[in-house]
Amino acid sequence: MNITFALDDELIAAAKTVAAKHGTSVTGLVRTALEQQVAVDNDASSTSASGVMQELIDFSLGFKPRTVVMATLGLDDYGSLLRLLNAANLPHPIVSIAKRKTMVAEMKMALQRE
Repeated sequence: MNITFALDDELIAAAKTVAAKHGTSVTGLVRTALEQQVAVDNDASSTSASGVMQELIDFSLGFKPRTVVMATLGLDDYGSLLRLLNAANLPHPIVSIAKRKTMVAEMKMALQRE
């Protein structure tokens, strides 16, 4: 289906630049953005946080690394994952629990040496 949009020239120029960087078209960017938004909204409106939304929550809280979440969601680049987080109104990821534990242990050892 073809749809016509009224968009600013500056936005279209910027979109063309982004599309070229990602090896796609402005149409491809719009399609991907719409697919991601619909997927997030569908999951967010369900009674339980499952599917895409659960993956995003797990990543945002540091429970799953980005490589695992990107593979699960079929994403090719980290920017797409961050855009999904933004669309779901979730914060960008924090340091993983395992990494935080390591950092705390290292800090304790450093403090004990002083």
